[in-house]
Amino acid sequence: MKFVNFAALALVAMPVAALAAQPESKPEAREEAAPKPITKAEISAKLDADYADMDADKDGKLTAAEIDARLVKSAEAKIEEIKKERDAAFARMDANGDGNISRAEFDEKAKLPTMKQADAAPFLARFDANKDGAITLDEFRGPTLANFAKLDVNKDGTVSVAEAQGAPAKTASGPAKKPTFKNTPTISR
Repeated sequence: MKFVNFAALALVAMPVAALAAQPESKPEAREEAAPKPITKAEISAKLDADYADMDADKDGKLTAAEIDARLVKSAEAKIEEIKKERDAAFARMDANGDGNISRAEFDEKAKLPTMKQADAAPFLARFDANKDGAITLDEFRGPTLANFAKLDVNKDGTVSVAEAQGAPAKTASGPAKKPTFKNTPTISR
């Protein structure tokens, strides 16, 4: 099984996405991108859905094979997204259709990322608290919910935009300290 080297993917995606970007920015797109508060219930529901999606045999544990399968699925989806952006950029670059930018030249300049062997080890190391080689739902949710708790400075069950951006918020016991937290590995769909 294989997955994309996401650092390489990001390096390729940035210039291609810039080429593919629409010349005008739509207000609704800016509105969607604006940070919004998130509740613990929302984050828990997302974690539960992601876990259920990854737990292919529904035994309540994520194995290395199930994690590898998600990594491959995520990488393939990301490559397909980049390919669509790249194709749209080519179409815009060759707007008059005269072929001055040949497909071969474009493909040479806008290469798709390659895939390498999938490796569940970093995810198992991060999430498998009891080191039994599988990740339970509690283990899967733990690091993210711990980060959520650290970010929810005023402990109201919602991470506000200010809290997410690291601005200290007031708590019942006085001014809060800026939270520090570890990054949780993500496995996108």
